[in-house]
Amino acid sequence: MATPEKTIVQKVMAEAKRLGWWRLNVHGGPYQMAGLPDILVIKHGRAAWMEVKVPGKDPTRLQEHRIRELINEAGCPATVVRSVGDAKEFLESIDES
Repeated sequence: MATPEKTIVQKVMAEAKRLGWWRLNVHGGPYQMAGLPDILVIKHGRAAWMEVKVPGKDPTRLQEHRIRELINEAGCPATVVRSVGDAKEFLESIDES
């Protein structure tokens, strides 16, 4: 059985696909920058990142740092999502801008 966070990731990935986004579930490894968000999505040349957390759980300090870094240094939308609804709202807001 999938962990609750894994289940949310799967549902968020499905919703992003439904909304027309290309998706990548980022899995950490020894050659990857630590703290990157769980999901990278791209649509019409615009990338965005989502860190998935179960309700009541917060991102680590490093994850928060990476999100700020993506926003402030890379100019890339990034956020924490705790549900498919959060992801849908985030992705639709990017599509509208």
